[in-house]
Amino acid sequence: MKALIFYFMIFIMVLCLFPLLIQAETGYVTDRLILSFRQGPDKTSEVIKPLLSDTPVIILEEKNEFYKIELQSKEIGWVGKNYISFELPKTVIIDQLKKENDELKNQISELNLQIAELKKLKTNLLSEKNKKYDELIKNDKKIQKIIQENKSYQKENLNLSGKLKLLETKNDDLFKTGLIKWFLSGVGVLLLGWLLGMSVSSKRRKSNSLIS
Repeated sequence: MKALIFYFMIFIMVLCLFPLLIQAETGYVTDRLILSFRQGPDKTSEVIKPLLSDTPVIILEEKNEFYKIELQSKEIGWVGKNYISFELPKTVIIDQLKKENDELKNQISELNLQIAELKKLKTNLLSEKNKKYDELIKNDKKIQKIIQENKSYQKENLNLSGKLKLLETKNDDLFKTGLIKWFLSGVGVLLLGWLLGMSVSSKRRKSNSLIS
């Protein structure tokens, strides 16, 4: 018995929620004649206003051959079921395609701008790369020149070192020769002085012997 009551309650809840399930759908007025938007779900009800083709409506409820609908203006009324389609109208599809095309055009324009900026950046990078490459080549040439000059300086330094050693050797020889000459000159002077002294002394002796 409890189970029967439970299932019955579920059935009642489904019936209550059925209009809400219908409400989730959006329909459109078909491309037939202008559709009458009425106050009630029958053809004798007063017409609120006519609805043009492709007008979007929200389905609130279904009764007999009529839908209770809500317009974008929040007006609520009834229309015949046969004049409501749940497929997107061609005009809506065309508008959507136009919007998508416009968005794609904008994206293409942005991509073209990005490509232009990337090309500019690539050109700048290549220019900087070429400049650095030229600078490296120039520096390499300078380095090679410096190396060659260094080698020539080293050779010249070796030659000068050899000449310096020769000059030092000659200078030592000259110094030794000068010392010998000065020594011989001194010995000669001493010998000459000694001879002169001896000569004077002998003369004095002779003169003394003659006087006496």
